[in-house]
Amino acid sequence: MNKYAYGLVALVMVLAVGCTTPAKKIKEIRLGMTPEEVLDVMDKPFTIRAAKVFQDGYTTEVWEYQPRFFEVNPKVFWIYFENAKVVQWGEPGDFAGKSGRAVPVDEYKPFKSTR
Repeated sequence: MNKYAYGLVALVMVLAVGCTTPAKKIKEIRLGMTPEEVLDVMDKPFTIRAAKVFQDGYTTEVWEYQPRFFEVNPKVFWIYFENAKVVQWGEPGDFAGKSGRAVPVDEYKPFKSTR
């Protein structure tokens, strides 16, 4: 096999992996999904950005997915779970209602589902 064939094989492999980037997979996420369902779609998160168990047993967790090193338009995505169900996902700035504004801890009021 000559060097051009190796280059072609390497290019095809990079493109095949590029088709499964977090930016493409995030479109399959739906409200109410369980962590197991998210893992099936997105694979393991880069990190768990935050997690908390409240006194009444209510839980929150934020998973972070980072872009692959070769992505053309790299984006970080967070998936937010409440009581082991997806309630929100998007880029980190999306979580404050305005891009780039963090919500101070004393202003944060977790949404409690009535279901």
